[in-house]
Amino acid sequence: MKKILCKLIPLAALTVFVFVMLGGSYLKKPRDPSEDVLGYMTMALEDIKEDRWDDFKEDITKLEVAWNKIIPRIQFSVERDEIYNLSINIARLKGIMIAEDKAGALVELNAALENWKELTR
Repeated sequence: MKKILCKLIPLAALTVFVFVMLGGSYLKKPRDPSEDVLGYMTMALEDIKEDRWDDFKEDITKLEVAWNKIIPRIQFSVERDEIYNLSINIARLKGIMIAEDKAGALVELNAALENWKELTR
C-alpha cells in the first residue's frame, strides 16, 4: 500500500499541473456575463465606430473589471508578458477614453483583441 501511494501521489500531482498549464483556453472563457472580456472589447469597438463615447467609457470600465477577474485563473497557464501586454492595452484605452481619440481607440482595441487571441497559443 505504501509503494502504491508513493507512486500515485506524484503522478496525481503531475496530472493536475499538466491540466493547469494546458488549460488556458478553457480558463479564459467567461464563467458569467461580467467576465466576458472579448464581448466587452467587441462592444467597445462598435461604440467607437458609432462615436458613442459614454458607452465606450462604460465598456472599458467593465472590460477592466472582467480582465482583473480572469487574470488569477490564467496566470499559471499563460506567459506573464502576455498578461502584461493586455493590461497595458487596457491602461492605454483608459487614457484614450479621456482624450476621446477615435483613431487611437481603434488601434488599441485591435491590438488588445490580437493579444487576447494570442493568450493561449
